[in-house]
Amino acid sequence: MFDKLNDRAYRWILATVWTQHAGIARSLLAICGLSTLVFSSVNTLIRPAAGTDGMFCAGPAEMSLWCLTPANTHDLAKWASILILGVAASGWRPRLTALPMWWILFGNQSSLTVVDGGDQIAAVLALLLIPISLTDGRRWHWQTSGPEGNSEHPVAALIAHVSIVVVQVQVSFVYLNSCLAKLGVPEWLNGTAIYYWLRDPMFGPAGGLSDITNALMVLPIPAAIFTWGPLGLEFFLGISIFLPRRVKLALLPFGLLFHLGIAVTMGLWSFAFAMWAALLLALWPGGGAVTWATTIMTRMRRPELIDSKRSNGTQQNTELEVVPPMHGPN
Repeated sequence: MFDKLNDRAYRWILATVWTQHAGIARSLLAICGLSTLVFSSVNTLIRPAAGTDGMFCAGPAEMSLWCLTPANTHDLAKWASILILGVAASGWRPRLTALPMWWILFGNQSSLTVVDGGDQIAAVLALLLIPISLTDGRRWHWQTSGPEGNSEHPVAALIAHVSIVVVQVQVSFVYLNSCLAKLGVPEWLNGTAIYYWLRDPMFGPAGGLSDITNALMVLPIPAAIFTWGPLGLEFFLGISIFLPRRVKLALLPFGLLFHLGIAVTMGLWSFAFAMWAALLLALWPGGGAVTWATTIMTRMRRPELIDSKRSNGTQQNTELEVVPPMHGPN
């Protein structure tokens, strides 16, 4: 029994953990912070709120870049934050950019007064990804890392694998808590919650999309589907840590489309970036989307190359046939 447990643990350690999907998740978390900073002015992000003149700088928030810099240099702090997050999103040296990226994301959600759930989730996931990034020796997180790297550094691989499990537990808790909390609201139980959310002047869509959603939500069946559907999806995402791999892969596209729909209809794009990162880490952390896309593109081009080679070969054979032999057979 102990031999089997030892073999299983060894195989687990050898499984690829510094993957392209882990890198994509890091980039998405950085883009979440970038979307908040690039498309918002400092005056918008730092506004007077209850108990503060414009920023929260008590407790751990005192270490944020916003609290460490004078008010007249906050524009410079914003561009410094954009630079740090941009380098992290590029994928360069995860080991070097992990702590600065978390510092900026933590400062955004702890000190700024105008943030949403996406900024908070990004800060938490960036913190949980620090052990994975610090043990990642790749120059770019778009590169693939095979089992040989794990066997050379088993302790680092074990730390990274445990960190992935912690992230998966956290993501499962987020979705399960979201699902169970909604069950205490009558509108979610009777299938009308999305009807009210999409008609809310702050969160509902605008323009032509508003006309479409208003026309759909007055119909009982679409209103119920768009209300109860997210509940079911969040429940299965909440228990995904216990589900087999094939079920997780089946849930992934539904989760990605779910948050895309929220972003399009409610404008919560930073939240979508953070949750897309969470889904990749929770459902398919060992994937390599960049390699997969490159392989697909190569296969799509291969028939043309084969036809070209065949045509060249036929032409060469024809030329050989029409040239008379210089010597007769022996």
